[in-house]
Amino acid sequence: MPYWEPLKEPSLKAEAAQSTSKSCARAGMAAIKVFLDTDVLINWLAKEVDSVTGQALWRASYQILKRVEAGKLRGFITIVNVMELRFVLRRKKRWSEGEIASAIKKIQQIPNLTVLVPTEADMIAAYNLQGRLPLGPFDALYYAIARATADFLISRDQALLTTINRAERKEIALTPEGFLGKIS
Repeated sequence: MPYWEPLKEPSLKAEAAQSTSKSCARAGMAAIKVFLDTDVLINWLAKEVDSVTGQALWRASYQILKRVEAGKLRGFITIVNVMELRFVLRRKKRWSEGEIASAIKKIQQIPNLTVLVPTEADMIAAYNLQGRLPLGPFDALYYAIARATADFLISRDQALLTTINRAERKEIALTPEGFLGKIS
């Protein structure tokens, strides 16, 4: 059998995430696990504000990262997110190399935020997902890894959120504000 044949893939463990982070902490249960899309990190680092509505996009991202730091949530990103972050900060935000290095160091120092290196199995799962769903390569990889590691995927990419929630038949992909509302 060729290695690119479809694999059995685990679904997100949304059932475990039904409790709020507060009740999990009180009961001594494991923290809710969240996979963060690159845009969530960029919102926070660049203190982004929606140019149309004036909404401070960075605030909800910051609140999520503070909960990760405090151990109320367990956060996950990949080395690919870090590479994408570097690209966006360099090309689109025009940050200096020193500013970018400082931002990456800031991310690496957040307790309870794990930077994962995609495995061969992650890549095959992403390939399979991309074959079934309208996903770009990064989104397919992030979704594949989130399915294996997290209870929720947090992003501002509405097309990605819609695609994942339809595929999972439940709401496990949310905006930062939507996630905070769900766990509060």
